[in-house]
Amino acid sequence: MLKKLIEPMQLVLLQKKYCPGCTRKLDSQRNRTGRSQTTEKVVCDCGRIFIYDKELDTYRRAAFQEV
Repeated sequence: MLKKLIEPMQLVLLQKKYCPGCTRKLDSQRNRTGRSQTTEKVVCDCGRIFIYDKELDTYRRAAFQEV
């Protein structure tokens, strides 16, 4: 039940390009590595890892296999 309350708020934060864990801007993170021409891996200051899709201009949490 708690997950049903938290998940929508986390999705809104990701859409606004904020880290759901520490609410820092993901655009301003310096720790970025290119994965392919369309995606790059972004590591937030709090340690969470995200994948940035350049074509769609969106962030998502990295899967365990992508780390």
